[in-house]
Amino acid sequence: MLLSIDTSSRYGGAALSGDGGQVIEARLWRSTANHTAQLMPAVSELLTARGIRAAELTGVAVALGPGPFSALRVGVSAAKGLAMAGGFPIVGADTLLLEAWRYLDLAMCGPPSGQWGLVSWLDAGRNEVAAGVFGPDGQRLGDDRVAPPADLLQQDGEGPLAMVYCGEAAWARREEIAAFDGNDSGCAVMPWTSADRLWALAEVATRRMSEGQSDDLTTLQPYYLRMPTIGASRRRDLVRQGRPSSS
Repeated sequence: MLLSIDTSSRYGGAALSGDGGQVIEARLWRSTANHTAQLMPAVSELLTARGIRAAELTGVAVALGPGPFSALRVGVSAAKGLAMAGGFPIVGADTLLLEAWRYLDLAMCGPPSGQWGLVSWLDAGRNEVAAGVFGPDGQRLGDDRVAPPADLLQQDGEGPLAMVYCGEAAWARREEIAAFDGNDSGCAVMPWTSADRLWALAEVATRRMSEGQSDDLTTLQPYYLRMPTIGASRRRDLVRQGRPSSS
């Protein structure tokens, strides 16, 4: 079984999934701190519920962010510790992709391919959001951005693409997005739940592992679009992941 861990925002979760990537047991919570008190008890509950030991896992997946510094560190450190102790592979996935995952097939029922962008939003603190734009094939269209929502909406409205918004921060700001009149292409905001993000992580990781892909345990790090106030240099050097093929 694959263990998936997500501590990308105040909404965290852990899940066990089978060979096909379908979640069979999960725990979800909303943390008021950094997930330290919730994560490992949730993992223990999952393993107990399925009658397995951590050493029997086939791998561990973890959401890399962007997100709060301390929260991401809790999830990534726990995932790396489990993988090191158990000797099984680890897979990291950036959370902006996970937020967009369930909506990447919108091209089948929306505007023609290449004429729309799927914009994934996550809270970045300081009244700003982190944004990633994806095409129908799951590939990023340009660099990720961190800015106030109004600035991002203005930039998107000046572009050639129709925009569909998704993700935790977009859903929380759906009224603001709907009221923005600088984008005359009829932008939409898709529903959000923390379960969708966790389920996407399990699927993304399962696909990568089925293709023989995993990450380096020693170099895997959270994805920081903007650094914490305690210092350290800004990280934009992680490899961004497109949507794995279904073949």
